[in-house]
Amino acid sequence: MIYLFTWNSDFLVSDAVKKWKNQFVEKYGDFNLLHIKWLDENNLESYHQNLLSVSFMNEKKLIILDINWDESDEIKEFITKNLDKVPDNNILLINYPKPDKRSKLFKELEKVSQKKDFNTDENNDLSSLLKARYNNIISTWAINLICKYKANNLQKIVSEIEKLNILYPYIDEKIVNDFIIPELEENIFWLVDNILDLNLNETYKKINIILNDVNIYLFYNSLLSIIRTSIFILKLRNENVAPKEIVNVLNLGSKSFLATKNYRMSYKTASKLYINLIELDKKMKTWNMIWTEDSDFKFEFENCLLKIAS
Repeated sequence: MIYLFTWNSDFLVSDAVKKWKNQFVEKYGDFNLLHIKWLDENNLESYHQNLLSVSFMNEKKLIILDINWDESDEIKEFITKNLDKVPDNNILLINYPKPDKRSKLFKELEKVSQKKDFNTDENNDLSSLLKARYNNIISTWAINLICKYKANNLQKIVSEIEKLNILYPYIDEKIVNDFIIPELEENIFWLVDNILDLNLNETYKKINIILNDVNIYLFYNSLLSIIRTSIFILKLRNENVAPKEIVNVLNLGSKSFLATKNYRMSYKTASKLYINLIELDKKMKTWNMIWTEDSDFKFEFENCLLKIAS
């Protein structure tokens, strides 16, 4: 029998594979379990023997193949050619997240396997999944906050929940707030909100926190990217473009919430700020600014903010 575990969530696919392995070992032991995590053209003969040979005493045998989207043509051809030769007592489980649906390999796998999809496309699906899995150990508010802090990265969210649960039988919003460090993107969204709302004291505090953990160049590039998006949104809103149309025009996707945000700073002032930041970026790249320490950057950056606040 052939099973195909697939779609867009590496974590959910891997988690399902792990459960299958545990259940198989409980029932049949680990002697007839083989998990091939990296396929190599030099070992095709060995794979062939493992796929097609039956186990001792004709017991069940579980072979798990992890397939990446960039497998070589030789590997793909080998798998495709041998799918219909797998003995009935051999269970072949294909672990294939984020597949190329147009490929010959995927189309052949769909024909001969029982396919199970693991999707986390919508934030609501992610929240529901986490509530179902951790309902007794974490509050709904805490789940929503940790999803926000970890930019809806399921693997990171699960890791953080399970680490917190070692110390706390029940996780509330305060525990998440006290112990989980937001991802850089989430921190910078918060920072940009405060800049555009002219909350400069909060901005200065947040910069100090972020630069304790993040490389200056990474921080600055991310900041420019998010401010640039915000400038485009402000421009379109200034032209009375509807939020729904702004989402489509700028292809905001999961960041569609940005289209409805209101700020104290006008489009004209925000544009001046962006020009000042671009000048700062230019000074850095042309070696016209001494930027050897975090304090040098903070001084220049705070000057940019003061120019638009005065």
